[in-house]
Amino acid sequence: MHFSNILAHTALFAVSDSAFPSHNEVLELQAPIDGFDIIIPQWEVQAAPGGEKLILAGTVEQVLSELQAINPNYAQDFGLDIELPSPAVHKRNDFDGAAFACNVTKAMADQRIIVKGAKYLRGVKGKPHHPPGPNTCARVSCSWKSAIWWCNHAQTPRDLDSFGLIADGADHIIQGCQTNGEWIDGQTWHKDNWSVIVGRANC
Repeated sequence: MHFSNILAHTALFAVSDSAFPSHNEVLELQAPIDGFDIIIPQWEVQAAPGGEKLILAGTVEQVLSELQAINPNYAQDFGLDIELPSPAVHKRNDFDGAAFACNVTKAMADQRIIVKGAKYLRGVKGKPHHPPGPNTCARVSCSWKSAIWWCNHAQTPRDLDSFGLIADGADHIIQGCQTNGEWIDGQTWHKDNWSVIVGRANC
């Protein structure tokens, strides 16, 4: 993998002083596949029910930490229980029957961490925004060297109702690419010209 171009974008709502990664953190980001650019994902969120809209940036783990720093009762206020196990099967979604490929990044992630990252994506209330592509990826979850990326292949911006849609893609990869071991790596494509990738990353 090679270092990729970093695309910066201006927030439209109130932004926390610590909402965005440092310059050094941005430089360390790598795209999951050669030829892709990397961007910092942005989340439109509320730290408390009925609160003002905020734009935070980074992975779901970073955003959750920021929200809990702003509101220590965030998990309770929004009914987020990250300790409960994820259900084995989710309701039907846009990735049912979607194309997928395994071993696309050539660097496998810990499947258990990907499952946890997908649960975080479902739990944090927010709307993801992705700037125009093509072939730009946002690392939306990363811990223990295991990452989930959201990639835009269109030349227009992409907005989703929730990060849970990206979690659906990660689950689809797990179902299609899992082995008898603990490691996984793959990509799946949404019908609206965006994709989800899971694989190893520096985090």
